[in-house]
Parts: sequence; structure tokens; C-alpha cells
Amino acid sequence: MSIPYQYSMYETSDKRVTVKEVKGVVSAIDREILFEYKVYDMYGNALSNLSKFSIDVDQIKSTEFKKGFPFTGGKLIFEASQWAFFEPLPGSEQGKIVLKIKRRDRDAAIRFSTKLNLYQSQKRLDDMNDR
Repeated sequence: MSIPYQYSMYETSDKRVTVKEVKGVVSAIDREILFEYKVYDMYGNALSNLSKFSIDVDQIKSTEFKKGFPFTGGKLIFEASQWAFFEPLPGSEQGKIVLKIKRRDRDAAIRFSTKLNLYQSQKRLDDMNDR
């Protein structure tokens, strides 16, 4: 299951604000979450080649989907168990990355979040039973 996403980044330096847009796809492959993305300037020009970053599902502390207004998409929020895990992703802050999801992909994002949370809950339950 793959879900397209985007989000904006704002960088400030000496009285200048630079807006960059990150567009990509997040998908689950086996026990990993794969982020594929490109960074664009505010005029739509690509600033980077296609980049890939993957993180093991066990390193993700929580996944949450927050719906937006009725005619908008929402946000898929990933939080890592340590701040450094999402550091390679542009726009991540304090071990958290927020992906904006379009309305047409909202249901897929909800299923993605639900399945990931279910997997993590089952793993925690199995770990407790093994003790």
C-alpha cells in the first residue's frame, strides 16, 4: 500500500525565508516504512533527485491520522521512539514527521495507520506473553 504525500518546509536565514515543498510516497514493505521523496522550490523546480529513506516498524513509537476539514485531506503523523531516527527526512522535528495527505487518499491513509497500529499492538502483546 502506497500513499502520496506532501508538506512544506520553511527555512530562515538573515531576513530571508525560503519555502520548500516535499512531495513523495510512503509505503509499507515487510517490516519497514519506506519514504520516497523529492524536494522542490516554491516555483515547482526540483532541488533534489529522488531520495529514499526507510525505518524499521519497531522504531516507530506511534502513527496517527488526523482528519482535516470536511473537504480537505488530513495529516499522517509518525513519531519515532528516538529523535535521531527521522533525522534524515527533511522537515522532521524532534523525532516526528507530519505528512499532508490529499482528500482522495484519506481512506488509504486511515487504513495504513490502522494496520500499522494493529501490528504494533500485536507485537507488544506477543512480547508481554513471551515474558
